[in-house]
Amino acid sequence: VQGNGQQHVEKALKLFAQLINNKVFLLTFIRTLELQRSFSMRDRGNVASLIMTGLQGRLEYATDVLKQLLSDLIDKNLENKNHPKLLLRRTESVAEKMLTNWFAFLLHKFLKECAGEPLFMLYCAIKQQMEKGPIDAITGEARYSLSEDKLIRQQIEYKTL
Repeated sequence: VQGNGQQHVEKALKLFAQLINNKVFLLTFIRTLELQRSFSMRDRGNVASLIMTGLQGRLEYATDVLKQLLSDLIDKNLENKNHPKLLLRRTESVAEKMLTNWFAFLLHKFLKECAGEPLFMLYCAIKQQMEKGPIDAITGEARYSLSEDKLIRQQIEYKTL
């Protein structure tokens, strides 16, 4: 968009940013989108990510909005008599995806500065331990594996390549 059209786009984005900072509008906007049948899972994830990115500088406000959305989600889950264990499992709503992004924003500094290196060292140690035994090149099954599904159970003779 060039010239006069660009000014209209910039003005529209500024006005939308003001609306996003209005809690009543934001909650109504998200609830309305959730009610649309054509609003796909991918769309929900994209909207949640864009909203959280826009609110990254105002995490207190984002937390307040998120609390309200999660409260609504819990109430809806109870009304539908869904099993509580399934509530935050599938990230089927904008609120659930926003919660994922919220955790990512809040944990980023901690993971980067404190937990990143120990987690990487743990990963390397597990990988090294797993690679001590045979690994099937086709199926990915291993003699020493953390996954029951990928475990070679029978004793086999092997040669290291």
